[in-house]
Amino acid sequence: MIFSFEVFAEYLGQSRFAIAAGVTLLIAIAAQTIGVLIGLVLALFSLSRFSALRWIAATYIWIWCSTPPLVQLFLLFFGLPQLGIRLSPIEAGLIGLGFHAASYMAEIIRAGIQSVDTDQMQAARAMGFSRLRAMRYVILPQALRVILPPFGNEFASMMRTSSLLSVISIEELLRVTRIAINETYQVIELYSVAAVYYLAMYTMWIVVQAWLERVATRGSVARNLGNPIADAEHVRG
Repeated sequence: MIFSFEVFAEYLGQSRFAIAAGVTLLIAIAAQTIGVLIGLVLALFSLSRFSALRWIAATYIWIWCSTPPLVQLFLLFFGLPQLGIRLSPIEAGLIGLGFHAASYMAEIIRAGIQSVDTDQMQAARAMGFSRLRAMRYVILPQALRVILPPFGNEFASMMRTSSLLSVISIEELLRVTRIAINETYQVIELYSVAAVYYLAMYTMWIVVQAWLERVATRGSVARNLGNPIADAEHVRG
């Protein structure tokens, strides 16, 4: 079988592939945002003095980390209707991917918080900060440098994992590719088109991630790190 560059070029330029790639990217951003928000809460729970909160975080992470995301999607989309709960494909997709991402982001954020010297929290508390405000203005800005690299890897993984949503009929990149293959039977050419779009999205994210890490290291966050307690006192005042 000979690779057809004409077919490859024709479908590479089709708008439906570009639109599907955009859908893939938007889903990845939305799901990762859900993962970060829930992950932050779980990370704080896991570091709490209250054993009940630590147990909730540990149980959540255990369940969502130890089961494949595809199984979770099947349970949400095909299983819940048997209990009278019906989710749309996009709702099931965002819940499944977002909640799965949260289990990993919780561990990433927890490790970042624990990398900050405990004296920083004690100093902030001595200045009259609540634990929440101290976490927001003192601890998290410093933890960000540690959190960003693994977060970047998680988001890159999310862009690839979003291909699982093709099984619940979401018109993302992989599903559109399969539909085109059913129309033309040009398997290698069309999967190559999909691969190019995935490579493009991943490359763009590498550039964005590098910029974010530079900002965290040398930008406004880095300036806060020079004297985080003093800056926090300014915020408090």
